[in-house]
Amino acid sequence: MIIILLIAAIFGFVLSTTLFFKKSTNTLATRILGSFYFILSVYALQAFIIDGGYLEHFTWFFLWPLLPYHLIFIPIYYYFKVILTDQFKWDKAELILLIPFLLGLIDVGYVYLQPEHFYNSILSEAISTPEKRLNVQYWLLSLDQHLLMRHFWQFGVLIVLLPEIKFFIKNGGDDELKKILNKWLIIFWGILMVMAVLAIIYALEKMKLLNIFDSLIIIGENGGIITFFLYIALFLIGIIPIYFPSILYGYPQKLTKSSNFISIEQPEDLKFGLEKEEVLAKLKRLKENDCHLDKKFNLTECARKLEMPSHHISYFLKQYYGLSFATYKNTLRTKHAKRLIEEGYLQNNTIDALAEKCGYANRTSFSKSFKSLVEISPSEYAAEFK
Repeated sequence: MIIILLIAAIFGFVLSTTLFFKKSTNTLATRILGSFYFILSVYALQAFIIDGGYLEHFTWFFLWPLLPYHLIFIPIYYYFKVILTDQFKWDKAELILLIPFLLGLIDVGYVYLQPEHFYNSILSEAISTPEKRLNVQYWLLSLDQHLLMRHFWQFGVLIVLLPEIKFFIKNGGDDELKKILNKWLIIFWGILMVMAVLAIIYALEKMKLLNIFDSLIIIGENGGIITFFLYIALFLIGIIPIYFPSILYGYPQKLTKSSNFISIEQPEDLKFGLEKEEVLAKLKRLKENDCHLDKKFNLTECARKLEMPSHHISYFLKQYYGLSFATYKNTLRTKHAKRLIEEGYLQNNTIDALAEKCGYANRTSFSKSFKSLVEISPSEYAAEFK
């Protein structure tokens, strides 16, 4: 059972590193999520070290992690807020989120200020009897009371967020990307809630305030069913992003269609995560570098150059321009073909040469695309322009 914690920690560290450094369409949200996974990974790793009996080899990994643990629900809260509202907004009332951290800071500071033997006695007991480490009393609170307080705050945060999550899921369109986002938010919220409830029950049992699961202590010598499912919840939180790889890139939000495809200007109310200007600037650079005139230029190649997932590009083009990627590409190619025709390219060259010049594999596909967008063939357009 203990190995579950190590796997969750490894997955969490890899994921948090990816979220911190990978470019995305919603950088703020992904980095906030990365901070949550980093704290969760430290949490899982320390639990593995202590419950696995390895603390005597890692004595430095004790006590101080209590402080970041008391912050774990803060990135949860702001991650959901940024995703749901597409902005980061802080309110004075949210200072209540810092209460567990401040109490933890007082207790950790108190222990470190005591004579060395006081800290060593706590450490020795955690090494010899890991299952009783939560009963140790600091100054204001015992360790199990800290655990209870932290996850009670997490439970409260998730309850506060629930109405906003419901509203977000019911509104904002029904496209494929929104469905993925809705599913991710529901599953992520659900597992976090299960984790909070199990941790609260676990803390109450350790405090001898609840014993409804005494008869279910069936997992391990010192563990129980609650401990087992708590570890499973940590494991699921650590690996569930594997099934939602697009969260590494953030999510596009409220988009309104542009009436002018050629112009790079966008309406003020258009938003694409928090990086819409960067996405549009990248598309503009691709166009200026004539990437669309390369015969091999497809959605996959475009995604590689933009450092974005292909479905995000399709979503953006559909919502912003009202076009599929293929139509967007062909529109740029047709614009280039029209300019060449107007400059007299066909006076000395064939339609086949023009098709190749504009990135098409053959004359047929070029003529078909040109006519669908301009409503006349390239030769007719040349004659009409002349």
